[in-house]
Formats: sequence, C-alpha cells, structure tokens
Amino acid sequence: MKKLFVLFLLLGLFVQQFVFAQTSKADKKAERWVENMLRSLSLREKIGQMVMVRMSGEFTNLNSEKFAESRRQVEENRLGGFIVFRGEANSIAALTNEMQRISKLPLLFAADYERGLRMQLRTGTPFTTNMGVGATGDVLAAYRQGKIIAEEMRAIGVNWLFAPVADINNNPDNPVINIRSFGANPEKVGEFAAALAKGVRDGGALATLKHFPGHGDTATDSHIGLAKISANKTQLEAVELVPFKTAIGDGVDAVMTAHLAVPQVTGDDVPATLNPKISNDILRKELGFKGIITTDAMEMGAIKKNYSDEKSVVMAVLAGADIVLLPADAKKTIDAIEAAVKSGELTEARIDESVRRLLSAKYRLGLTENRLVDLAKVNQVVEKSENVREANATAEKSITLLRNADNILPMTAEKANKTLFVVIAADDDPIEGIALIPEIMRRAPKAKIIRLDLRSTKDEYEKVLEQAKQFDSIILAPFVKRAALKGTVALPENQTKFVREMIDLKKPVAVVAFGSPYLIRQFPEVKTYVVTYAIEEVAQTAAVRTMFGEVPFTGKLPVSVPGIFEIGAGISR
Repeated sequence: MKKLFVLFLLLGLFVQQFVFAQTSKADKKAERWVENMLRSLSLREKIGQMVMVRMSGEFTNLNSEKFAESRRQVEENRLGGFIVFRGEANSIAALTNEMQRISKLPLLFAADYERGLRMQLRTGTPFTTNMGVGATGDVLAAYRQGKIIAEEMRAIGVNWLFAPVADINNNPDNPVINIRSFGANPEKVGEFAAALAKGVRDGGALATLKHFPGHGDTATDSHIGLAKISANKTQLEAVELVPFKTAIGDGVDAVMTAHLAVPQVTGDDVPATLNPKISNDILRKELGFKGIITTDAMEMGAIKKNYSDEKSVVMAVLAGADIVLLPADAKKTIDAIEAAVKSGELTEARIDESVRRLLSAKYRLGLTENRLVDLAKVNQVVEKSENVREANATAEKSITLLRNADNILPMTAEKANKTLFVVIAADDDPIEGIALIPEIMRRAPKAKIIRLDLRSTKDEYEKVLEQAKQFDSIILAPFVKRAALKGTVALPENQTKFVREMIDLKKPVAVVAFGSPYLIRQFPEVKTYVVTYAIEEVAQTAAVRTMFGEVPFTGKLPVSVPGIFEIGAGISR
C-alpha cells in the first residue's frame, strides 16, 4: 500500500512537471513572437497599435468609399484595433474578416456588449442589466452570461469585451452607471464582476473592468462634464476599489480608467484617465495590475472640455494608458505621441511596454494562428435557444416585489380585465412597452392598456385619469431609459405628477418600474411597487410572467433606496 502511495505521488509530480514544462514552452513561444513583432515595427507603427477608433458594424460594400476609411486606418495609420458600434452579426463578421486580412498584425476588435450583443444589435442573447443579475443573488448566472457573451462575440470577430462594470452604484442620482452596476455592496459587486470576467475569459475573449477607480458615487455624467468623487484614500480603498481588487486577483485582462477626478486622493482635479497618481501609482503599483490599461472614450466631454486633443492623448500615455480609445483624429494622435517621444517627454521604452502587452493579448486570443471567423457558423452560435432560455430565467429571477399592500399581485386574467394598465414612456423609444403590452393582452385579451409618452398632451393625461375611475385597480408601468448624455434617470415632472394623481384616486395602484429602482423616491406613497432593473424586452416579458404568477417573485434589491428600502429588501411571493 505504501509503495502504491509513493507511485501515485511520483506520478503526480511527473504530471505537474510535464504541465509546467509545456506551459513554460508555450510562454517562451509567445514571448519570442511578441519580441519578433515588436522589432519589426517602426515607432509610428508601434504607436498605431495603441490607438483604437470607431467602426460601424452596418453593412458596407468592401469596395465603397465608406469602407475605404477603415482600410486607410489599417493600411496608413497601422491601428491596432477598433471599437465596434451597431450593425448586424453577419455584417460585423464579414467586416472584421476583411480588416484582419488587410492588416499587417492581428487586430483587436472591442465592443461595449455589457449585457450581450443585443445592447447594440437586433440579434444576440438578450440579457437583463447587471443590477438585474445582482438582484438574483446568483453569481454563477454572471459567469454563464459572460461566457455566452464571449462566445457570441468571437463568432462575429469581436474579441475584446469592454465589461464587466465594477462600479458600485452608491449614489441614487447617478445618471451614467445606475443599473449598469451589480449593486451597492462592494464585496458582492466584486464577486459578480469577477465571475462575469472569468466567464468572458473562458469564452475566449478579453474582459475589462471599468471604470477605475469607481464611477458610482457621482451624479455627473462624464460624457457631459468632469465627474468628481469626494472619497479620501481610506474611503476609496474600503469601498470603490474593493471590486477591482477582487477581480484583478481572480485574473482580468484589462482595466478601463474613468474620466473622473478624486481630489482628496490626488490633490488635483486631473481625471484618472490622465493622472499617473491613479493609473500608475494605485492601479499598477498598489494593486499590482499587469494587464492592459485602456482609456475611456477620449471624445467625451470630461476630456474635450478641459484639454486639447493633442495634450490629452500624451497625458493619457504618460499616465499609463496602453490604449488611447476614440481620440478625435487617429493620425493627429499618432503625430502627437510620436512628437512627445522625439522631444523626450515620452520614451520609446514606455511605448514598447504598452505594445508588448497588446501583442501578448493578441497571442493569447489565438489570433496569430487564425484571425478570421467562419461566416457559416455565425447563425449557429449567436442566439442559441438554450442561451435565450438562460437569459430569460435570469431576468425572471431578478424581478423584485418591494411592496404589495393592496395585494394586486399576482394577477389573474379575471382581475386583469378589471384593471387599467398604463405604460408611461419617459423617452422617445418604441421599445418602452413593446413586449409588455402584447404579453398582457395574450393573457388577458379584454384588458385595457394605454400608452402615454412625451408626445402625449395634458388633455390625454387627464382623460386617462378620468377613465381610471371605472376600474377596480391600476397598474402603472413607468419606463425610464438610462442613456449617455441624458444626464438623468428620473421620470419627467409631468409624468411624476400623473403617477401621484393616480395614487390619489384611492384605488389599489401598483407601480412596476422599468429601469432604475430609485424611481419610488418620486412617489414614495405608492403601496405596491415592483422593480425590473431594465427597459428591454427580456425584462418586460419576465415582469409579465411574475405579475401573472407564472413564476415567483424572488429578486432582492442589490442597492438601498435611502429612507425607503435597505439592500436585500424583497418580498418572496
């Protein structure tokens, strides 16, 4: 028995040494490729690797003037990658393939698919928001979501995900993070962010934590102006940095810096993107992050309003950025960084550091072996039925019942026929109510459903108020879209007034909030309140299923609503 144990021990050591030797061999092969490529590049070509500009995913003829611009960025400016916006799955796959063919080096294609391809495309597995995922309490759901997103991305030629969001939404008035955050508990946000990042990596794509050092405790949209957080170093380490520490410790490929200032930490108002005290001192030295640092979009108001284009890109590289994302002009950006090297403001060794990281990432992605995707497989990988079921189940588990004093919920078809349903759309977006209305009608064909939006007149609102008196109960479904440059996640005042007037009718009223859970602060007197955390169709369908008792309410609030609800609130029904 003792001899058998020794034999197994020796076998284990042999396997361990074999794996180590193979890993070491692979690492050396990667290092040789990186160094060979680095030596083959001119200074301008190396700088080009550090610049990423916008690429439309819309159908484009490859011989058109429109595509000629993308071709020029690859062939003349030698850019290292692009960030993809909009489009369709098949057209993106065709475009990325062509651009990979004409590029000297493999290209990185990134996208902001935080909740999947559906965030920008009409196709893809339709996930709910991060806050919705946080409301399920299921960390594995975040992992599975990350893996599915990565697999669908890789199928269309996109290999770098600008997610997960690791910001803690601890400011109810935050207009830019809000439901993009997993919640307000630093440890929980860290767990979910790390899980989603691992899923992305296991799915074969690069994952990115954003927005360092944390964009949650501000009411300013950095697309519009410079955001500031008031935390000192102790507070920053105890709250904002916790999710980043967790996910960096678990292994993550990249970190995106935020266009926000932390004056009590740095002693100045220089945004993190341009500030070595944040990117270099805290992220690199204190947290030990060795991966890629990318800026947020340099075209955003927080940067554009305070710095010239040429100055800001040089400051970003000096601060530690490996990728300058969406500068105003790619050629002028390369010119400015090259001039900074030639003047001695930057060193070529500093440029080499960044290019090594980027080339290593391309090698890890397998782009040196095969940089093209199989166009025939796009329709087999994207939007698999089992993945759609996974996304629907997560959305259903997220729906959170916070008050039910009037016992309106769950609904029956009979009860629904005596209920007035009112969709209140705060934005000029047809998605608001697009699935909710037919899903209710499918269950209660005689139900009365009205949609009011920004174009609805005062008389139309008053007419609905009068109609409401004829019904036994009322369900109000306010939709508020979180969007860049909007600057608010509140319901407009005229619609808030309408909700309050409905409540004043003294009939049983339920508010089912699509979007921010903080909407109840505008009408705290409502006695039945449900949160969906999203405006998308997947959340609308999930809400109807819970409203009609087809699945239980199980979601728990991952943030607090000051003076009204604590973290973890939620009625299981």
